[in-house]
Amino acid sequence: MGEEVCITDCRTFDINCLDRDVLRVSRYEYAHHNGPYGDEEPEHEVYRHLAYRRFCFLIWQKLGRGNRRVIPSCAVLAIRKAFPNPESVAYTGFKPAVSE
Repeated sequence: MGEEVCITDCRTFDINCLDRDVLRVSRYEYAHHNGPYGDEEPEHEVYRHLAYRRFCFLIWQKLGRGNRRVIPSCAVLAIRKAFPNPESVAYTGFKPAVSE
């Protein structure tokens, strides 16, 4: 058996989750299906959200509304490093789905 490799070391992760051009296209797709992000949304937060969505699709495909998964910390840290908050702003973290 081969050695296990962290997903963040794979080129596929970089292309799908960290490349701004790919995320920009994802933003258009998101807006087409869900409406645009608000004008007040900081760009780094939008890119981070899109990167998390793309990661989930890459690993689990379409999850559907309310079906959430915890993203591995290595991926979260890589995405946060690429699209960081200002120093004094805390990150939100995982939020479980709300029952309707």
